[in-house]
Amino acid sequence: MICCFFLGPFLYAQTFFSISGTVVDTGNMPVSVGDVLIYDTESDVLDSYTSVLDGKFLFNDVVAGNYRLVVSCLGFEDIKRTFQLDKNLALTIRLKENTTKLEGVEVTASKRAFSFVNGNLKVNVENPIFSAIPDPLGILEKLPGLQVSSDRESVSIIGKGSPLIYMGNQRISIEEFSLLSVDDIVSIEIIKNPSVKYEAEGRSVLLITRKNNQARDLKLKLSETASVKQNFNNYFSINGSYNRNKLTFKGNIAYNQLRAWESNSFEFRIPQRDVLTDYLVLIPVNDRQQINGGAGLFYQINKEDYFSANINLRRQADEFPIETDTFIQDRDVANAIRTETSNENSKDFFSGNLNYNKSLGGGTNLFMGAQYSNFVQKLNTDIFNNTNDSGFARSQMREQRYQINAIAYRLDFEKVFKNGMKWELGGNINEARAGALTEIQNFDLPGITEIDYDYTENTYATYTQLSGNLGKKINYYTGIRIENNQVKGEFEEQGSPVVERNKTNLFPKANIGFQIDSTKNITLTYAESIGRPSFSNTSSITAFINPFLEGSGNINLKPTLTDEVSANFQWKDKSIYIGYSKIRFPIYYTIRFDEGADSAILSPVNIAKESGFDISLTLPFTHKKWTSTNTITLLARKIEDTVAIINDSDPYLYYYTDQQFEVAKDTIISVGGWGLTQRREGIFKRNALFVLNATISKTLFEKLQCSLRFNDITRAMNFEESYNVGGVEADGVYFADGREIALSIKYTLGKIRELDYKNKDIDENLNRIR
Repeated sequence: MICCFFLGPFLYAQTFFSISGTVVDTGNMPVSVGDVLIYDTESDVLDSYTSVLDGKFLFNDVVAGNYRLVVSCLGFEDIKRTFQLDKNLALTIRLKENTTKLEGVEVTASKRAFSFVNGNLKVNVENPIFSAIPDPLGILEKLPGLQVSSDRESVSIIGKGSPLIYMGNQRISIEEFSLLSVDDIVSIEIIKNPSVKYEAEGRSVLLITRKNNQARDLKLKLSETASVKQNFNNYFSINGSYNRNKLTFKGNIAYNQLRAWESNSFEFRIPQRDVLTDYLVLIPVNDRQQINGGAGLFYQINKEDYFSANINLRRQADEFPIETDTFIQDRDVANAIRTETSNENSKDFFSGNLNYNKSLGGGTNLFMGAQYSNFVQKLNTDIFNNTNDSGFARSQMREQRYQINAIAYRLDFEKVFKNGMKWELGGNINEARAGALTEIQNFDLPGITEIDYDYTENTYATYTQLSGNLGKKINYYTGIRIENNQVKGEFEEQGSPVVERNKTNLFPKANIGFQIDSTKNITLTYAESIGRPSFSNTSSITAFINPFLEGSGNINLKPTLTDEVSANFQWKDKSIYIGYSKIRFPIYYTIRFDEGADSAILSPVNIAKESGFDISLTLPFTHKKWTSTNTITLLARKIEDTVAIINDSDPYLYYYTDQQFEVAKDTIISVGGWGLTQRREGIFKRNALFVLNATISKTLFEKLQCSLRFNDITRAMNFEESYNVGGVEADGVYFADGREIALSIKYTLGKIRELDYKNKDIDENLNRIR
């Protein structure tokens, strides 16, 4: 472990370069528009595509190798050049006029949907199958290894958990990502092993790259999606940008009318209590209205220095009935209970930040920032029970309120030396204050219960990292992060903390690699990371399920700590990835028995440990107008705890396939899906899944993009699981509302010149506020 950290600077990784160019005519005047394509000379497969705008083009992060460059501009003869890329290139391309009279010229080159480098997946959003989708979360739902939650408020990666989301070097929240315009995104990269600069929570990262358009003034983008699942849903959004000289304004607003359907069923037995419960929960219609908005200002002081400010807000209101049918066998007494609850729920989120970047000269840069965030949730519930068809009787009325305020400060310093080595040093402070207030009025046994829980968490962190190149084939990064985390939680009526922790952790990371030749490389990585639970999961807020079962947070949740090593072998665009991880205190939802309350609680809990390995094979293929992307992963997980029954742990498979066919001009059909074989992971046993999707994408009149999507055609997204933890034997299923027909339309008005808009979130805990 320590050896990996100290050896990092002397070991190897893959090399990337940039290609920039100026395209002019024989009179040295810039050519206004055109296409630039890069092909791998060995496979003759299109690697990258960009446009000539006002005589300029740019490719970033191109892997070293042998390429063929094709420049095609209307009215000029095509230029083709073959070259070896082993350094940053700046080209001047001079075109000759095509003197032949043309009826028309058509250049067709659909950018490949996926590319693979060092075991990381890069998604080219400019591919028509993605660019026609107006919703960024809709793109994530189509990517290999990614799982978007049914409420569209979180995302996870198979084998890696929840990723951090970055836009360039700037961290953003899932709310901010969902508000981006798809038209502004060039690519999304899934980084399996991020460096230390991505915070200690970063087991994986979604890296978003935005476009830098060269037109001027004003651009508006309107998009709407009509979605039919169990119920009808509608998404509408407007994104706008305005630029003048060094000042850029951005704004967006989205209005979503959703009618979500949810259901789950569990049978669980508690032998020590001699009770058996079997229930089915159904939310037939959750009427949810969302208003999401944001605004930003960016001022380019000079070439290197800038100031920016950004705000994001979200307003959500829900009204939903919950119907629950429960059978309870309590010793010798059996009861059939029907529960109906009415619920009024609201969630308000706000976040605002300030950024200032200053170049100190000589390759030295300083960044400073601050951020404030606020989240408020209110939930009012009225509960009625009907026992053995005796008629409905009012049981409880609950009023609950949860609020969190968070503030963060960040300072980053970097120095680039003449030999190309970069030293990065930084620190940040995160302070959060949360309060959960619950008032329960009981009608069965008249009385009022009040619970007032306060929670504070402060994190102080610093990091340092070295990266650079040693020769043409060697580069490296290695670093360490130190975090001190202080947590305190107390009930107002008790007066003394029930949770109190003060812990300092070290998180080293190192990347090792060797580029064998222009088509082959090996990369090795070691990392320690931490995963902290969301703030709402550590609160005292509860949800009534039936008279014997409550849904609740867990004030005693601890962070999850992970050690992992991995290796990746890459040959052209094909790769094999091997990873092994050991996890302490992983978090899973289980049903547990509370003897004091004589009831069961469904809540997140820390399991003692988890270990396992992943072996992933990626096999993309392209032939003429057919593009095939295939990944298959062999996983083995063993989850253990002293209070659980440990069963067999067997390897299982995750597989993904996507087949794209260009059937006509500007028309693409995509058919694919993903699946999991049956999973036995020690404590948990889960079912097999196979999900089939299809998409038809069509562009009309250049500015109108349409997409018709068919998701979960097989209606297979029912997640079954069984376990025996803490003396509770449970067997249940979560029914996902995944089957969908969705029609998306997007229209663009005008264009804008963007000045590399830069703004980053300062609060590293932002993804935990929800």
